[in-house]
Amino acid sequence: MYRFEIINKLIKDNKYKTYLELGVNNAANINQIQCEQITGVDPEPAVANYYKSCNIMTSDAFFESNTDKFDIVFIDGLHEAEQVYKDIINSLNVLNDGGTIVCHDMKPRSYEAQLVPRIQKVWNGDCWYAWIKLRTERNDLKMFVVDTDEGCGIITQGEQIKLKIVEEINYKNLVINEKKWLNLISVNEFKAL
Repeated sequence: MYRFEIINKLIKDNKYKTYLELGVNNAANINQIQCEQITGVDPEPAVANYYKSCNIMTSDAFFESNTDKFDIVFIDGLHEAEQVYKDIINSLNVLNDGGTIVCHDMKPRSYEAQLVPRIQKVWNGDCWYAWIKLRTERNDLKMFVVDTDEGCGIITQGEQIKLKIVEEINYKNLVINEKKWLNLISVNEFKAL
């Protein structure tokens, strides 16, 4: 199951009308989304060649000027924990009641793929670290990662027990503890929700 399939399922199941995508890149995802109102944000001017109505700006600049609310937000911008964390917090502030945030790259495929700065073509970055941080801080959210397409994290309003971690937070321990730390579920479990 690909990220756009997860997003479209959430849109259909919840009758969402407004969608925001942070990190449009080559528009491979946003062009697959089936929603009434679609907003894209990416700082790279070349993105306009792929998705003409993209807001060419950073996500920080977008949130500073934005006055709209969204039913669903997809975060796939700068793959660095600090920025992902800011994007999640900013997205929570513009999320309609009953809305959902989907975060890509929450389960990096290798140690090298999660290094910052980037050292190879396939790059997940350390997005997962922002996810772990949020799970240790917040009990007013429901968070889980679908084990597909580099890890698709789902955040909704709800309840969760704050994650307590005694081990050092590093990639090696993420691999050992991924089920617990990410609250990892299978595609079939997601489909059954």
